[in-house]
Amino acid sequence: MPPKKEKEFSIVSWYNGNMVSAANVSIQNVLHFTDDELENKHDFIQLLFPLPWASQVTNSTVVATKRNYSTIRGSAQAGRNFRTTMLTALKRILAMFDLELTPTKESAAPGTGLPYSRHRNRGRRIRRITPHEGDGIDHAAREARLQALASRNNHHHRRITRIIRSLRLCGRIDDAESVYRFFRRFGREHRSITLRTLRMWGVAANSAYVMKDPREDIKDTEKGVMDGEPSDGESESDETTTTDGDGGTNDTIDTSSDEGGESGEGGGTGSEKPSDDGSDDGGGGFGPVGGDTPPPPPTGGRGPDEGRPPKIGDPRMTDEDLQKLTDSDRALHHARIKHRHENRDIEIGLNLRNADGKWIGKDEDPMTMVLIELRVWQLILRDLEEERLAAEVAQRRIEEGEEPDDASSDSNISEGSNYDTSFTREDIEYFGDTYMSVPDYNRLETWERNLHIAQCDHYKDYNVIEIRHRFRDSDGNWRDAGTEPINMSRQGLKAWQSELDKREADRLDAVMRGERRMSEDVESDVDPESEYDYGDPGMSERYFNWLGDEDKERHLAFLKYNEKYKSLEYELGFRDRTTFEWISVTMDPNDMNLTELDQWEIEIERMGDAWMDNKEREDEEAVEAAHFEAMAKEVAAERAEQLRLRQRSPESIEMEKMMAERVKMGLDPIGDFPEAKRWKTMMEEMEAAKAEAERLEQVAKAEAKRTEEEESSDEPGKQLRAEAEGARNKQNAGRTSQEREDSSRSKRRRIG
Repeated sequence: MPPKKEKEFSIVSWYNGNMVSAANVSIQNVLHFTDDELENKHDFIQLLFPLPWASQVTNSTVVATKRNYSTIRGSAQAGRNFRTTMLTALKRILAMFDLELTPTKESAAPGTGLPYSRHRNRGRRIRRITPHEGDGIDHAAREARLQALASRNNHHHRRITRIIRSLRLCGRIDDAESVYRFFRRFGREHRSITLRTLRMWGVAANSAYVMKDPREDIKDTEKGVMDGEPSDGESESDETTTTDGDGGTNDTIDTSSDEGGESGEGGGTGSEKPSDDGSDDGGGGFGPVGGDTPPPPPTGGRGPDEGRPPKIGDPRMTDEDLQKLTDSDRALHHARIKHRHENRDIEIGLNLRNADGKWIGKDEDPMTMVLIELRVWQLILRDLEEERLAAEVAQRRIEEGEEPDDASSDSNISEGSNYDTSFTREDIEYFGDTYMSVPDYNRLETWERNLHIAQCDHYKDYNVIEIRHRFRDSDGNWRDAGTEPINMSRQGLKAWQSELDKREADRLDAVMRGERRMSEDVESDVDPESEYDYGDPGMSERYFNWLGDEDKERHLAFLKYNEKYKSLEYELGFRDRTTFEWISVTMDPNDMNLTELDQWEIEIERMGDAWMDNKEREDEEAVEAAHFEAMAKEVAAERAEQLRLRQRSPESIEMEKMMAERVKMGLDPIGDFPEAKRWKTMMEEMEAAKAEAERLEQVAKAEAKRTEEEESSDEPGKQLRAEAEGARNKQNAGRTSQEREDSSRSKRRRIG
């Protein structure tokens, strides 16, 4: 038996823990590298952040293909696992510089003006890691590494270029925006970083040609793309001029530097002193520790009831005054700004404010409420807005002659039969996401556009609530066993939002009764034994420590199995792709013990190899069939060309020319010589024979038609004659010709 063909390296398989590199390095090895190993090793960054082109030290086998990126950005389990692990890799790289992404549950919506709000393109802020006693982290060494980035041609500059472009290619566009905004600010604050480096980052983050190497793309890219748009709260006049590293101003791009590779031992120590103004442009400042860190979350309790500073909630409050506020007052200040931004128009529509924004309602002005009261008011305001919209709908139904509570006409008008239909198209990217392109949006039907807008609004309004109630993890990934909202219809989405509103209202009621702190996470009400499933990667450390030794071993075994074989279960048809339910007649692996699981792993590995071999064979057969089809088409085309180019005899060509000349002179094209006369006579005879044949054919058709009409006639006389004729024919058919002649003579004698 020939040896089994060695599998080719796949970046997707490597990222999902099913393969090692040529240097026998796995994804788990890289994620557990120390800070020094991440600094000094240069053969892992191409694996963590793959690109579709080779760098100076990249083996051609680790270059990602378009098919790889299609899998990575897809909705299959392999793609989701890849993107989740990639976020872990990004966090590890940031941590070596003592940096971290602001947690999702602590991030506010873009444009709210809050220090911890997302960037305009929804990227989260990058902030300093807050040191804690006993955390075992050398923050001083990490700070030194961060400041070393200010050195000219530091090798991490090339890594940052790769990270930004790879995150975009792999579907983590928000995180690419976070990295670009932070290091753009860093480069603007440290004049020793070259202009080319800043523009390479800009090309990697902003260029539309994502499959093109930035080293080539920068040669013909517009300046606006290279420089990038200003961050939130930043104007173009704030731009600082970078230097060439020697004290002089650098206004041109240094083409001698190569930002595309990852090799080189750059580094050094930065001599620039970090800025101490603590300013933040939306990309992450490099001020003192925590300079880009948002104010701590509210610690709970009611804010001050009396003697509040009059400027709380005023967006014009200076940073100096803001720092003088207590934690509770600062949280109240940000909450009021956010409320004004999101709910001012709703309050005006409900006639609670006039057109100038002045409060005219009977209740207390929300801008004077304490934090808990403001949260409760926002829920009440949402209910009032829904009642107003319902009243408008009912009034419209009455004007149209319908019953006020008859919703059928509304669904027919706005959604047709698709109100309870979910989105299933695969030719549209970023459905339910504000990143959807204009061409894709224009291709949507009306009901699909309404569902897309509803999904975008749901993410903006309910993402934090879903995280708080543990339907999503802290990174926003869906972890509940139920249907993810992005897969719901409009009808299902509204029902789910009502359920979330009820849960949030119950939580706030508990806060008002003093049974829960405002900042406390929502705990599950289920029994601890059913809080997590074995093999759930989202299992908390607290719950894992609560398990016994045998259960811990079971959890780790199932975790390893799911990472390695979960996607294969769908490919082999053991598990349904939509319901995620086990549909095979064999036992569900979740119900197996460890011994049975080991045996099942051997069996599914064997079936997976057979499936892969069969798939490769089918691909080869398809390629071969396409090759044969192309060859057949080529042969047929060649034959057709030969027939088209086939030459006629010289005599026929000469005859055609002579006949054409006789026609031009008004003569008979055939001529009057003896041979021509014989040809002419033959043609006339042929035409006469043809005409005679056509005449006889017409006569036969007319006779047949007449006979048919006679046979179909209902006249009694005709029927009798037809019957008699038939009898005579039958009688004559039974006699010989001599008998028929004798009978005729006998008849003549009788008549005579």
